[in-house]
Amino acid sequence: MSRTVLIEPAQLVTLADGPKDRPRAGAAQAELGLRAGHSVVIDGERIAWVGPERDRPRTPGATEVDCRGKAVLPALVDSHTHLVWGGDRKDELELRLGGADYEHIFAAGGGILSSVRQTRSIDDDELLAQSRVRLERMRRSGTTSFEIKSGYGLDLETELRQLRVARRLAQETGARVRTTCLAAHALPADLRDSPAGRVEFVRRVCEDILPAVAAAGLADFCDVFCDRGAFTPDETRQILLAARALGVAPRLHANEFGHTGGALLAAELHALSADHLLHLDDAERAALRDAGVVATLLPGTSLVLGKPFADGRALVSAGVAVAVASDCNPGSCALESLALVLALACYGCRLSPAEALCGATHNAACALGLADEVGRIEPGMSADLLILATPDYRDLVYHAGSPLISAVYQRGTQVA
Repeated sequence: MSRTVLIEPAQLVTLADGPKDRPRAGAAQAELGLRAGHSVVIDGERIAWVGPERDRPRTPGATEVDCRGKAVLPALVDSHTHLVWGGDRKDELELRLGGADYEHIFAAGGGILSSVRQTRSIDDDELLAQSRVRLERMRRSGTTSFEIKSGYGLDLETELRQLRVARRLAQETGARVRTTCLAAHALPADLRDSPAGRVEFVRRVCEDILPAVAAAGLADFCDVFCDRGAFTPDETRQILLAARALGVAPRLHANEFGHTGGALLAAELHALSADHLLHLDDAERAALRDAGVVATLLPGTSLVLGKPFADGRALVSAGVAVAVASDCNPGSCALESLALVLALACYGCRLSPAEALCGATHNAACALGLADEVGRIEPGMSADLLILATPDYRDLVYHAGSPLISAVYQRGTQVA
């Protein structure tokens, strides 16, 4: 079994001082557990020891990595991605830059439905190949744990294919992957134009797709796009209760386009997370806080679509635990660097660098049920770590977009 020692980083960001079994909220979200003069011993896939360099146990035969003058922090956890898809939507990028609105593009049969057509048209190996390229770029940017949604099938066969490819990505790359069935991402083209079509598709999701996904063990979570132009709160409740009855935990796309009921429904159902949340009032924030729902901010989508940014400062002040994720997807946000999205969470959502980093490590891990595996640097945790080519983690925000990640470790092995 291989051993590696990261020797005395200028700044060791442990996140080891606050709550470990639940997401951090309020002032606790900014407590990063910074250490100086400490080293980290990796034994195989796990962190074996963390402490002052002068007290480091003997490690004969270990590979020693000099981290003086560098920061070391947990690898990033991306708790909201749509990473498995076919094709691209670069044509829509140009339409949006020319003034077209995302909702109008979607209503005309573009958007999600364009990705559905392209994803359905390729075989599993090609879908895997295209998706793996994205995952590898995201990993080089510091992310080693991913949530991956389906939702570009909208039929049983393609939803299952997407989820199988997501599982294959985990097997072939060693990355941690949690999968989410997002069959209720949009109404299929052939069912969009009538109330009966809506009823039929919700029935298909509840009675056909979800049972098959659960029987195959392909989804850890179920998500619904609960918003204007997608699914109503009543439809969403029906789908998520059906998922829960099958042992699949709920999460929601909520309140991206307005106060459309998704955030309150997330609180009602005690969902693991409510994501987007561009439009929230005090009552909705209080409901999320009291229900223990993680508020996942996706500022890359606001940047790409020219929308307002979610008010992260108000969420932190209200005591809501906040996560930060990329929303990597083919249309509204193809950003792959969660490190860059951290900066957007600060400049756009008004989080501090410490709050944003906690949101993309420990809190994101909690939202995925991975808090005992990743998101902190302490003995027993998986050795998923980043070494920065700078002595201060805040440079990820201060020098946003610069190539500051010197090394990425996943399960104790340097992968980038």
